[in-house]
Amino acid sequence: MGWHPHSDSGQDLNFQRRLLRRRHIVVVAVLVAAGWLFWPARKLRSDNFVFYLPSARHVLTLEVIQGTKYLPLLPMLNLFGKVSGWQEKRDSVKVKLENTQLELHKDAGKLRVEKTWINLPKPVQVSNGQWVVPLDFLTSALPRLTHQVVDYQVGTNRVFIGDVKPSSFAVRLDPIAGGARLTVQFTDQVTVRTASSNGKWIMFLGDRAFQPLESAFVFQNPYLSDLRFDDQDGVPKLILSPTSGGLNFYPSLAEGGKVLLADVLKPPPTVAEQPQPTGPGTRAGAGAAPFPPPSPSGVTAEEPAAPPGPPLPVVALDAGHGAEDAGARSRDGVLEKDLAAQLVARVRLALLSTRKYRIVLTRPGDSEAGFEERATTANLAGAAYFLPLRAGELGADTPRVAVYTYMPPSPATLTPGEGPASIFIAWSRVQEVHLDQSRQLATNLQHQLAQISGVTTDLPDSAPIRTLRSVNAPAVAIEIGSLSPDSDATPLTDPGFQQRVSTAITQALAAMEGKGA
Repeated sequence: MGWHPHSDSGQDLNFQRRLLRRRHIVVVAVLVAAGWLFWPARKLRSDNFVFYLPSARHVLTLEVIQGTKYLPLLPMLNLFGKVSGWQEKRDSVKVKLENTQLELHKDAGKLRVEKTWINLPKPVQVSNGQWVVPLDFLTSALPRLTHQVVDYQVGTNRVFIGDVKPSSFAVRLDPIAGGARLTVQFTDQVTVRTASSNGKWIMFLGDRAFQPLESAFVFQNPYLSDLRFDDQDGVPKLILSPTSGGLNFYPSLAEGGKVLLADVLKPPPTVAEQPQPTGPGTRAGAGAAPFPPPSPSGVTAEEPAAPPGPPLPVVALDAGHGAEDAGARSRDGVLEKDLAAQLVARVRLALLSTRKYRIVLTRPGDSEAGFEERATTANLAGAAYFLPLRAGELGADTPRVAVYTYMPPSPATLTPGEGPASIFIAWSRVQEVHLDQSRQLATNLQHQLAQISGVTTDLPDSAPIRTLRSVNAPAVAIEIGSLSPDSDATPLTDPGFQQRVSTAITQALAAMEGKGA
């Protein structure tokens, strides 16, 4: 049979086309897969963000786009009233919330509320057909739209609207025979409901809104590894992680619901010799039964490892003023409470970076805290040092830094270790015990601050500063200036200046090592 070029060549050509098409599909598939692996992802992950309103709380999905956190615009506005208008074009949208007009443009770093343009550090985006705004929207535009106070602390995933005043707490862990005792001091009365899950103890904190001073506490303890705050589902809770299974948990409330005591104890080796627990849950009137261990029944507790070195010293940082008490104000509108919070945030990061300290903040977010409340937070945390940061009028030279120790109303007469005064000391005089160390710390601070180029530093002084009076630790107040209606705060808000002050404070504390602190 002869070769028929028209028939056979046509079949061969079709085969080659099919083969090329398959190769093309394979190449495209490989390129797509490589793109997923190596192309920078636009949407990296999602999380939850909690809105605490006076009458309810709501959880919205939070998107992270190219490293910036975004919230969905329409679901967020629906939390605050009726969206009565929505005019969307290709690259812009106009929204009417009740009687207030909002205008946004895609990929633009600004928006308009009524006739006022507001700048945003990151642009408005459209993600999966949904308009999303960066978290800065909460403080820049939302108060104008809702006509309500908005309290948002940068770096957190929660916001407080209107007259919602969040509670907070301080944490302390002490060793006891055969275990550890956890003390949680709340700023308000709470109710606690306990549960266990995945080897952890969970303590639900009722209906209160919380802004924790720290979201996680890591312990150097053979029984407990960490305590974490979580409200990502809108339900505030503390999650306590033991180091091993088989431990017993005995929780109870004290002081009218403002203190949670929890003993974590290793069970004795045999049931027959098992003594009655001595934790707070078994005291007369406490009414708390032993909480079942998070591990399965019958699991024996492992022998705890030898305790590690001593726990890290606690530094309590106190940002001045807060909430309605704004403190001093500069000519360009900077408030003392905000400047103090900025400084505390930088000092906190500088100290944490040394891995030599644990940090406690006395003022969570933009909240009010009285003198005694600030001192109680520091004392309950077992603070090794207490550093209030303030700002105010310090004369014509700016930037200027002054440090102060406490001046008693009469000459200090209390000496640690001498007579009954060392056993019973009134809180109104407890700082007098630490005056020598406080003065040494003030000297260290002045020496380090004086080395900052362009900064005027006064010699250490003493004053009857109420914030220092009841603190049971070396304590020095640091004041930054001048912050007054006659001067701009630009030199004080400069990140370089704030960082140099933070470094000086870190070095001053390091110099206290070996001085009885």
